[in-house]
Amino acid sequence: MIIALVAIAGKATGTEARSNIADGVTIPATEPLASLEARLQQLEDSHIKLATQHEQIVVENEKLRAQIETMTLSMTESSNELKGEANGRGPSGSGLSSRWGFDDQPEDIRTDQPESSEAEEGTAGTFAEGFKWTTDDGEFDLAFHNETQLDIRAYEQSDSEPVNQFGFYTSRMRLYFNGSLTDPIEYSVSLNKGLGDLNLLDAYFNFNYDSRLQFRVGRFRVPFTYDWYALSNQFLTTPERSVFAINYGYNRNWAMMLHGEREDKKGEYAVAMAVGPRNQYFDFNADKDVLTFVNIRPFQDTEALPALKYWNFGGSMAYGIQDQAPRPRQFWTSQNATESEGADEAAPWFLELNDGVRERGPRHLWDVHSALYYKQLTLMTAWDTGYNSYAVGDDPYMRVPTRGWHAQFGYFLTGEEVTRRTFVEPLHPFDLRENKRGLGAIELQSRYDDFTIGEEIFSGGFADPNLWTGHVKSIDSGVNWYLNKYTKIYFDWQHAMFAQPIPYRPDGMQHHSNLFWTRFQIYF
Repeated sequence: MIIALVAIAGKATGTEARSNIADGVTIPATEPLASLEARLQQLEDSHIKLATQHEQIVVENEKLRAQIETMTLSMTESSNELKGEANGRGPSGSGLSSRWGFDDQPEDIRTDQPESSEAEEGTAGTFAEGFKWTTDDGEFDLAFHNETQLDIRAYEQSDSEPVNQFGFYTSRMRLYFNGSLTDPIEYSVSLNKGLGDLNLLDAYFNFNYDSRLQFRVGRFRVPFTYDWYALSNQFLTTPERSVFAINYGYNRNWAMMLHGEREDKKGEYAVAMAVGPRNQYFDFNADKDVLTFVNIRPFQDTEALPALKYWNFGGSMAYGIQDQAPRPRQFWTSQNATESEGADEAAPWFLELNDGVRERGPRHLWDVHSALYYKQLTLMTAWDTGYNSYAVGDDPYMRVPTRGWHAQFGYFLTGEEVTRRTFVEPLHPFDLRENKRGLGAIELQSRYDDFTIGEEIFSGGFADPNLWTGHVKSIDSGVNWYLNKYTKIYFDWQHAMFAQPIPYRPDGMQHHSNLFWTRFQIYF
């Protein structure tokens, strides 16, 4: 190209030279030709440089195109996972999240730590006996459960006060959050709204590196009485626990506990140190209570005795030194001991401690239990005894003995079998839809209860003998209807008999109380 340009330029410059010669002025033709060649060389160099840059840009564009295609594919896969198109599983993130990070923590718990550089774990959601989310490696999980119990209570006695003759109540509404932070470290937090205010129910950690020796710390059901420690309320045959358990059981306590079970599942044990005040959130005592529990199933692997395969027996003990306001102050047959105002309208009490009474001094209680589960049958019994100590003001304390026992049974008419009290899955769940019709599961139940507080409760000036009694017997009988695994309806009649008349309204006394009790329950 340079030679062609030079030839053309040569013709032009030659003509120009001839013209100049004709005018009598001679200009050498070689100098403009050399200058033009230099300029043309510069143009050629620029052209080569631009061509090289173009080739580089094309290569870079190809690289960017490949990166964009890779990113688009990754985003499509992530979007599909979020939509649940990968077998119903959640997102399985493999890199840092662009949405969630350290800055998303609330300011009041944020520290100066940098944002984590670890990849986030994907989670998979499931539903069985609650909603559960678990990471792909199984190390972390969160489960959500709900328990709701709605009561209709109707009493035989008319014009009762303060108890309503006919009333509707939310007995329990509970939200449970539990899971693990690495597989061996378990946690549970739950909230409860019952006849009283919305409050914390459970809050604890459990370290389970070996099922034979575990450590739990926090607020939870402590190991005293089979009723309280081994049985959850939503799985009981009767709407509530035995009279001894609902009055003198510890319920929830702030405690530290060692517990475990044998590898062959033939037994379990627990030893706890607890604050002592029943169902409290605060620690009023420098002294702590010691509680122990043991339960064994000696014939679990004995083929010759199939009826005793799921027979449980054992006992528990509680000991401590107390100094706090008494709980319970009012004693009941149909609800847990509580100070909630709403409880006064839902159930009558048979004993009330006087103003100024304190629980002070030693407390020592024992429980022996037996529970047999065989095919459709549940048989449970327990014997309880011991003493609590009370005082009026700064007076010396007095030991007040107590004892109680109960026996109860449940039997499924529809054929469902039990090995312990837990979820019941009806053979034919209740349904009215065509091709799905079913009755649900029907369980007959009954319990006899006998509870006594020693006469010292009156002779010590702790209660008025003209108004109250320390001895009560009660009979619960009824039917439990399991519509499906998560829905249950109790129909119960409770007949309570008092050793001497107690008030049920101003200037009105009663020897017995009849409660017709319906409870609607969901739990998942």
